[in-house]
Amino acid sequence: MRSKPELLAPAGNIESFYAAVKNGADAVYLGLKKFSARATAENFTLGELATLIPFARKRSVKVYVALNNQIVSGELGELIETLDALASVNPDALIVQDAGIFQLARKRFPALRLHASTLAFAHNCSGVRVLQQMGASRVVLARELSLEEIEKIYESTKAELEIFIHGALCYSYSGLCLASSFRGGRSGLRGECVQPCRLKFHQGGKEGFFLSCGDLCALPLVSRLKRTKIAGLKIEGRMKPASWVAAVVKAYRLVLDAKSPEAEKKALVEAKELLSQNPSRRLSSGRLGNGGASEILSPSRSGSNGLWLATVKSVSQNRVLLDVRRGLEKGDRLRPESCSGKEEEAFTVSQLFDGSGGSIQSAQPGAPVYLVCPKPLKPGEKLFKLGTKSEPAAVIWKRIKDEVQPGARLKPAPLLRRQILEEFEKTTGSPSRKEENLIVKIDSVSDLVEALQSSASIVFLTATRNNLERIVKQRFSPYQMKKLGFCLPPIILEKDIEYFRAAAAWFVKKGFLLWEVNNWGHFDLLGKGAPLRLVAGARLNLRNCAAFEQVFEMGCESAVLSLEITKVELEELAGKKFSSRLAVTVYCRPPLFTSCLVPPIYMERPLLSPRKEVYYPTTKAGRTEIFADRPVSWFEQLPALRSFGYRRFVIDASENPEKRSELAQLLKGFSSLRTRGAYSLFNYDRRPF
Repeated sequence: MRSKPELLAPAGNIESFYAAVKNGADAVYLGLKKFSARATAENFTLGELATLIPFARKRSVKVYVALNNQIVSGELGELIETLDALASVNPDALIVQDAGIFQLARKRFPALRLHASTLAFAHNCSGVRVLQQMGASRVVLARELSLEEIEKIYESTKAELEIFIHGALCYSYSGLCLASSFRGGRSGLRGECVQPCRLKFHQGGKEGFFLSCGDLCALPLVSRLKRTKIAGLKIEGRMKPASWVAAVVKAYRLVLDAKSPEAEKKALVEAKELLSQNPSRRLSSGRLGNGGASEILSPSRSGSNGLWLATVKSVSQNRVLLDVRRGLEKGDRLRPESCSGKEEEAFTVSQLFDGSGGSIQSAQPGAPVYLVCPKPLKPGEKLFKLGTKSEPAAVIWKRIKDEVQPGARLKPAPLLRRQILEEFEKTTGSPSRKEENLIVKIDSVSDLVEALQSSASIVFLTATRNNLERIVKQRFSPYQMKKLGFCLPPIILEKDIEYFRAAAAWFVKKGFLLWEVNNWGHFDLLGKGAPLRLVAGARLNLRNCAAFEQVFEMGCESAVLSLEITKVELEELAGKKFSSRLAVTVYCRPPLFTSCLVPPIYMERPLLSPRKEVYYPTTKAGRTEIFADRPVSWFEQLPALRSFGYRRFVIDASENPEKRSELAQLLKGFSSLRTRGAYSLFNYDRRPF
């Protein structure tokens, strides 16, 4: 057993990998060219991974592979081959979020060690327990937890726990953000987030980066952290350059290795100096240090990370005149920020010129400086330094390959792929013979009578404290009790776990057996033994047959597909095993952002993005939820969905920023195949991958 937590470093390319190993990381986590939640990083091939693992092990450094994408149906075959290849390469662990990977790895590739990704949104002891039962030997906790909450969780569980200690922070809770996917089809759960929370928003006469978070820095807390039972301290940054990774790893290594309080104080001073020279957003200890919105958010400044080096004064053809604020060198990696605050594509400085046109290697503030930029820049744009030029990748690869033998030979596994995929095929009867079921979700007891009298076969009421305590006083007929269920909220804080456990047990004992689960921890809250009727909710983000098999083995009778599902996926899944047990959400108004942070804006008033997109912020149960200006409706698509064979549909009226009852209108729209007012198709007509 380790005497102190493991220090995990990110590697988006070979330069960062080498820098992490060289500067003292205990483990490096990296992604493959596919299935990584940092899809825009350079990442690695399986062949390269097979070479890196023995190189790292010679230095007692572990290699974890981030296979942490949400998996869509059409990728399942390639995923199976990837898992088979990874089993032969034998990394120290896979970091995963998708239920299908848990299922396949546990059943088909048991030698693969699994770590549950932060995208699995484990934020309480119940979530950790269930992910452990699913096969996770370690769980990466949500970044929204305080140290006190983390300590309570590891007192209640036996799984290894890992937390983030440095790097970028997201405005939304891990795994619950739909903003990037809703506005442009680029899902954060699939590694394609375009960071809409970093934009400059307008509200009335105010403008600012209201949702933009600074960076996490837990350096002052390391002395306390290394004396806990936490297994891993993780640095975020697979998009960062090698120089950044080297400095951050070295800084934390200094404090972790200090052997006395006096040595820790000295190491902390040196480590802070290292970080002060490293590009970053404004640093805070985040929620680990109980930081609030004023510490974490940076509404009055750019969301861009890095050191602000220069501002573009003028542009003439490809020559850019700069107003230099800090030292600038050839080889520096720069990211432009537009005047509206948008982060642009980074580039490397290859040529610098002085005022007379002579080539120079570096520049200091005060003198006229020109650079040649491979992309167009505009006057007023700011340039932020992300890192400096590192040793060439080819040199590093040669050094590694000269030291280690060629990695394991990786062969495709077409027979295994075909065998597993065939198990998910199923011949179904005629769609017209299946009975149709409608699920209606509401969040107010006042809508209950209307919902129970409707044609819905199931009515789910959001299980808030207020709703549960009001329901206790009401009487229901056996027919109503069979029809009425409770939808557990995705977020149940550690301090509320026992309340919801006791409440669920009371209602189950009284005969309320219908429950929708929207977080892995809900399975633990509901327990086992009673003849429960469980529905896997949309917030479990299920999009492939292996994931469905996982939740059905855990006791669910049906599953609601991910809200990010596309028409292409729906057509493909319709002919597969379990298709008759899948439900499609045909109306919803989900929050795009869900956060524990309250930004400095007026609630209930619209926010306007640079692209004139409208958002509506609200507060609910101490959290901020930000909605789109229109709901998602697939009422007009119902004939197509029925032709595919789907007979289970969901009308979710439980999340509505306008807080008005609209159930009758929605039921009418479902029957007439019409939606009143403006609506969005979300990802219906978009590409799945």
